[in-house]
Amino acid sequence: MGKHDTVGNTIVVYAQVGKAKANHRVELDTGFLRPKSFTLPSKIVYLGDVATHVLAHLEHPETPFFSEPPKFNEQRWSFLTQSGELRVAVSSRSYWGFGLFNSGYLNRIELEGSPASYARLMYDLSASLSHRPWEFSHSTAATRFLSKQIGEVTLKSNEMAWKKGLELARAVFDEQLFALEEQGMAVEKRLRQARDGNGNEQAMLSLDSAHYDLDIARGALADGNAPAFERALARAEAYFIEADPANDDGTSARFEDEVPQGHVLTYNDTEEEIAFVDLTVNGEEE
Repeated sequence: MGKHDTVGNTIVVYAQVGKAKANHRVELDTGFLRPKSFTLPSKIVYLGDVATHVLAHLEHPETPFFSEPPKFNEQRWSFLTQSGELRVAVSSRSYWGFGLFNSGYLNRIELEGSPASYARLMYDLSASLSHRPWEFSHSTAATRFLSKQIGEVTLKSNEMAWKKGLELARAVFDEQLFALEEQGMAVEKRLRQARDGNGNEQAMLSLDSAHYDLDIARGALADGNAPAFERALARAEAYFIEADPANDDGTSARFEDEVPQGHVLTYNDTEEEIAFVDLTVNGEEE
């Protein structure tokens, strides 16, 4: 089995493209990604579901710059973007069928940043796609293509690189969940010690709400829904703080209404808009 390209805080993985449509353009003067409604001189680009979801899951992405803009083949390109500490480079290449079919394209994804940051992006990307990114539609052709890449990549090494990232992200989530469960047990202990027979009904209600949201968080994690997991965890933490008798200043820590009500991105014919921080308009691949 060949090596996979992982150096320091950089990882390279390859993903099968599922769907791609002409919902974006590249501005000729700047090389920046623009929506399909862009009116200045530009060229159509087929991003595909993988690249679109990569951008959608970045927290604060800079406008992607095409180091290799599309030419005659509108599905062959390379772009770069930065989101906080994470640098992302994505390339689209044909590996089967002479570029005539979407299923014959793959994306090379290079992520540079802390392992936690790139593992989270890999987790979100894998969870939101309708297919496993490391499973290629044309495995024989993919094997030939990957064998020519730096590091002698194989189907197996690529799959293992993906799964290593997913395991790292899951370990971070498990650690967050465990820490909050420990915090909750400490709050319950203090609450039992502080009870004097005069009630503490509100504290007990907050404690029940915290446990309810912990169950929601566990379910979201089992479903691979990281945003819902984090929202539920934040609510549970707020309820634990509210119930904690150590917080005797009387202020409520609940902030459920302040938690962003986001959603797990899907990729279907009904959603055509995603948010890029500094794009002129938004655009989502179908």
